[in-house]
Amino acid sequence: MYFLLQQAVAAFTGSGGDWGELITEAEYQGVAPLLAKHLSAIDCRLPRETRRQLQGLCLRSRRANAIRGETTASVLTRCRAAGIEVLAVKGVALSTFAYSEPGLRPMRDVDLLAAEKDLSRLQEILVELGFRLVEEESVPDDFYHLTPLCKEVEGLPVPIEVHRNLLPFHAQYQRWPLERSLAGARSITIGHGEARTLSLEDTLTHCYLHGFQAPLTYEPFRLIHVADLVSLVETYRHEIDWQLLQHHQPRFCNVLSRLHFLTPWQDDVVEELHLVVDDAPHGVGRPYRGWPQRKLTEEPLSQWWKLTRETIWPAQWWLQLYYGHLDGVWYHRMRWFEHPRTVWRWMKTYARAGRKSSKRDTR
Repeated sequence: MYFLLQQAVAAFTGSGGDWGELITEAEYQGVAPLLAKHLSAIDCRLPRETRRQLQGLCLRSRRANAIRGETTASVLTRCRAAGIEVLAVKGVALSTFAYSEPGLRPMRDVDLLAAEKDLSRLQEILVELGFRLVEEESVPDDFYHLTPLCKEVEGLPVPIEVHRNLLPFHAQYQRWPLERSLAGARSITIGHGEARTLSLEDTLTHCYLHGFQAPLTYEPFRLIHVADLVSLVETYRHEIDWQLLQHHQPRFCNVLSRLHFLTPWQDDVVEELHLVVDDAPHGVGRPYRGWPQRKLTEEPLSQWWKLTRETIWPAQWWLQLYYGHLDGVWYHRMRWFEHPRTVWRWMKTYARAGRKSSKRDTR
């Protein structure tokens, strides 16, 4: 992998690539600390300003995650004292056990999953600890998480989202309340305190659904979602119950095989999981950029044909990643039936929303 990285760096510098733009993109993708770690490992000669920028991002991520970790630990301690079951999920958990150090996995906020009956008491505990509602992010009462609460700790805002359901309430997802994962929860350490999170199998499932099979209106996947899956598989592949995972996600290994063309798996991972990595699909790394993620009204008329084509005929790599079929009859069914049906459902959703809006206006 480091040999490939050296080649990539040589090609980048040889073509006159802009390090500033690269760092900006790495920060957006959530992988700036990983970029710094691996460039350091190959002793890459970076421009002084670039090295300073990367070091600053790494220090900021390390400090921010340490503060968020200790704050989360204090919240979980109070929850245990109150007899409230809580699972720490997403970034705050992944940063502690999927990476060699927590600072390598940036996060935007802290996510906690609790039972419906405990939501009010958990919110009260957060208020008692000094957290306040983020008014500009107010959400409906039946949303899958409560309105975030935030507290400033050592000058850093620490927002916490309390979830009643791990994934958005959407027809594309099954319901995922606390009860679904509580029995198989695993113990981890966050900050200097005990915590519990999803099982490895549930963590992998959530990383895939959240990062790569989100509704078409959501933002495209980011490279940090790729890093999460790669880190989990390569670190814990001998502990993961692959039969159980395949039972719940039959096409999961097909998904892993598509990631190989973005960042190659180790040979033993390919062999053990029987990944299909012979022929590279078209459009590797290109996310979905069609409607309804992009709106016709927001595009110039000259771009409408391109938007229509990207909606109806997205990149092969993304299509395989999103729907999980690689070839044969099922691939063609996915290309000609499943994806058009998904787009058609979104058209009906927007049409219904438009009719309801019209009715309200006439009143």
